[in-house]
Amino acid sequence: MTWWLFSSVLLANVQKPSDVLELYVKENLEQVDIEQLQAYCDKALKNIDLSKAQHRAIIEKTEEGGGIAVWFLKAKSGSTVVVNAEKNRAWPMRELGQSGLYFSAEKFPPMSSVHFRYTVNGSRFPMGKEHRFGFENYSFGEMSLKQDHVPEGKLIKMPKHQASDEFFKGAIRDWWVYVPAQYQKDEPAKLMVFNDGSSFAMGEGNACIVLDNLIHAKKLPVMIAVFINPGEIPNQDLKKPAYKNRSDEYDTCTATYANFLEKEILAQVYAEYNVSKRAEDHAIGGSSSGASCAFSAAWYRNDLFTRVLSFVGSYTDFRRIGDFPQDEGEKSKYGPWKVAHDYPSLIRKTEPKRSIRVYLQDGENDLDNNLGNWFLNNLRMEAALKFSGYEVNTVWGKGMHSKKHGMSVLPEMLEWLWQ
Repeated sequence: MTWWLFSSVLLANVQKPSDVLELYVKENLEQVDIEQLQAYCDKALKNIDLSKAQHRAIIEKTEEGGGIAVWFLKAKSGSTVVVNAEKNRAWPMRELGQSGLYFSAEKFPPMSSVHFRYTVNGSRFPMGKEHRFGFENYSFGEMSLKQDHVPEGKLIKMPKHQASDEFFKGAIRDWWVYVPAQYQKDEPAKLMVFNDGSSFAMGEGNACIVLDNLIHAKKLPVMIAVFINPGEIPNQDLKKPAYKNRSDEYDTCTATYANFLEKEILAQVYAEYNVSKRAEDHAIGGSSSGASCAFSAAWYRNDLFTRVLSFVGSYTDFRRIGDFPQDEGEKSKYGPWKVAHDYPSLIRKTEPKRSIRVYLQDGENDLDNNLGNWFLNNLRMEAALKFSGYEVNTVWGKGMHSKKHGMSVLPEMLEWLWQ
């Protein structure tokens, strides 16, 4: 009875990844260590089949801005089990006795990331989106923070929009219009569109505050901003989730999305506000597929957009093997069906060049998977744009596939974009 009480107290000692790390580096595990780790695993990864290698790492952030990661996996006892990551990194997993439960732990500094997969006896499990984590830390400058002396613009929630049969039939979306305090009906305003709009218009470093500050400081012209989300198509079975139409809208590189914006969204904006109709007064931006979509809008409708803001742009290949179709009908005007991976070649070979100014942001720890390497493809975009004489600027960091870095430098990016 005395030992059981003592063991129960010890089991409570492993409560977080830093506790697991202490045991991982311990030379010899005692039985009580094994019991502690098994109990922690059962609690932290409850109801997860650890033999399928589809689960996330357990993360604890550290005070200095990094973090500690812990992995557990089940495999046949006596196996060689390793956590592998990019840049030739690997963390051998230790078996808890002969239980077939393996664990590993590691401490990571700030501005580091991991795209991992499990390997058992040399065979790798697939790597999914849940197999990545990172520790990004950015500060926000004065132009990203609300200032008491700066007039505040209005962010107006528009009625939900349902696409017509011509574009993305049945897709319903949220969208907002930002109107700066300095807007005057008798003076045409510039225009900027943000794809995945809600993520830009709300939260830390949001674009509305940045626009307030930059317009007030006369570092940006007076502009109306449209923040628009991708559409969702309701399921006929109301108990099931709606179909996410984002990839269909953003990853198909034709004029369709820009045409949709012009006819169904911007037409409403033009009717309500005095907005310049000149393409050089229009910009469009986004993150990930929303960024490559923004470039598509300017590339195929250069008469509508001439300025592009790109965060962690998905200039990668979303086609399946053997899937290189020719578009039919209206889209055939633009030649073979393309994905954003093709843009560097198109940019180099297209003459005369379009009138496009582009600001690219990405991090060296962006995604690297079967669709491509995001950072390398952003470098390809930069090289092609420079080779062909386009106005292009870049900001590269160490971040992952997220908007965190981009939002921290949004004021500088917007200022350059609108020079």
